[in-house]
Amino acid sequence: MRFTQAFEITKWDQSTYDESGDLTLGRAAVGKTFTGSKLEGADLAEQGAGLEGTSSAELLMVGTGQGPAAYTAVERFSGTLAGRAGTFVIVHGASADQTSSPGKIVAADGDLAGLTGTVVYEHDDQGPRLTVDYELP
Repeated sequence: MRFTQAFEITKWDQSTYDESGDLTLGRAAVGKTFTGSKLEGADLAEQGAGLEGTSSAELLMVGTGQGPAAYTAVERFSGTLAGRAGTFVIVHGASADQTSSPGKIVAADGDLAGLTGTVVYEHDDQGPRLTVDYELP
């Protein structure tokens, strides 16, 4: 099943851990809230396909004198997906020349055990949103 939904960034704690010349390595602890709102596709909203819950992510980032260059993240979602409770972990990342950030669901537990799929994060003038394409056993 595939759906797109908005989310809210609720935490962003960023720090630098290595700086040399024009290159800076940093990390950020990021929190998000998913409320199931703004799903694309009315049929999906009726089926409760969206995410309800929170996530925490650790991002590793590189910046240059011209701005951000790339990031990679490991993120754990806790809550419900399609009405089933549990957690799952996503690995995602992108470089500055990409318009979206692709990722993959790499582990899941609880009622979401066996969950597989891919994700795409996008941030633009429409706001932050996540597209999930998944299968549940």
